[in-house]
Amino acid sequence: MSTPTVVSVKGRPRSCIADAAIDSAALELFADEGFERFSIEAVAARAGVGKATIYRRFANRDELLAHAMRHFDVDVQQASSDGDFWDVLTQLLDEIREASPDSLRSRIMIRVLSEGSRHPQLQEMVAERVIRPRHLRLSTYLERGVSQGQLRRDLDIEATIALLVGPMVWLKMLRLTPAHGSATTASIVEVLRLGLAPASHL
Repeated sequence: MSTPTVVSVKGRPRSCIADAAIDSAALELFADEGFERFSIEAVAARAGVGKATIYRRFANRDELLAHAMRHFDVDVQQASSDGDFWDVLTQLLDEIREASPDSLRSRIMIRVLSEGSRHPQLQEMVAERVIRPRHLRLSTYLERGVSQGQLRRDLDIEATIALLVGPMVWLKMLRLTPAHGSATTASIVEVLRLGLAPASHL
């Protein structure tokens, strides 16, 4: 009978539970306290792990937050071609605005908008993970609308995105929802539709 081979493993295996707790604590801490008060020590305390557990994974707070952001807002799918063009566009914008201003994603985005100019690395981190994927999805959908005749052929895609997203960010920053008497996403889209659609579709 042969002796089984023993494979030596250096260090303790990483805990998936600890990984999830660290990521969650990092995002919650950033949303609550902002980047200036974001630290490995504070994340460790909130996650219920030792500082050494985090330092085995990340060299500094920037690496930690960047990793947590990779698990944040990952559900970005291509816009469905099913349904009315304007209804789908409204749904895409609703995802940016969100019904609840107290959600984790809303709180994080408000932090980024308010602190990004002071911390360029933070702004770039969120731009790569959150903003650019949504920008691509929205621009792709608008280009589809042009090709299908739903939108004017001379439409400036970038200017249109600014016109559509700007009100969503404004309402998010003011923490206004339709329940507070603010404009609905659908009503904003309807106002813009008059300038975006070809005359034959008005």
